[in-house]
Amino acid sequence: MSSSYTLHTPAGSFRAFKILIAAEYNGIDIDIPEFDINAATQLSPTGKAPVLETPSNNNGNGPVLFESNAIARYIATLRNDTALTGNGFVEAALVDQWCDFCAHQLELPACVWFYPVAGYMPFQKAAYDKAKGDFSAALSVLNTALEGKTYLVNDDKITLADITVASALVYPFKLVCDGKYLKKYKNVTRWFKDCVSQDEFKSVIGEVTMCKKELKAAQ
Repeated sequence: MSSSYTLHTPAGSFRAFKILIAAEYNGIDIDIPEFDINAATQLSPTGKAPVLETPSNNNGNGPVLFESNAIARYIATLRNDTALTGNGFVEAALVDQWCDFCAHQLELPACVWFYPVAGYMPFQKAAYDKAKGDFSAALSVLNTALEGKTYLVNDDKITLADITVASALVYPFKLVCDGKYLKKYKNVTRWFKDCVSQDEFKSVIGEVTMCKKELKAAQ
């Protein structure tokens, strides 16, 4: 039976991972049709994917949501008992804090670092050096925050903060962040391995094999 939710996204998009993992935790089925870039871009005012079609309402079609963090938060709030967006106002703010941190401090340098390896953009030495430095600075923040903690917000359970940040690290940790590089970030590495070992993560991203040696793009 078809789901009431339809996500238009390229296959393997890390921006879709957090949406789909949140859906796994909340037991929500989401249809993912074969990606049609023209259909997806017509649905979104920004012309970008992912885009989520929500259930129909009394006025016809439901709202179409764009921006992956907004979509993930929407899916995460559909069940109160899982508390993916935190218990109470303080935890909710902390979840937002880490999602914003991920969007502004982590995702951009991560993409500039691993996109050339994946063939999405040409390699430029200056951009590579800056991205690696910025990414390392962001990991240092995470490493400090995770000292003596199991998860970013609530030590007893995963929240959308963990889902969002871990999703952004999947490709870097598979492709470019080898053991030598991650040696300085033991807390982050422990936390990441914990997150991706959860069944809800595995259902979306499969088994994550950590990078053994940094892959480098042709120069």
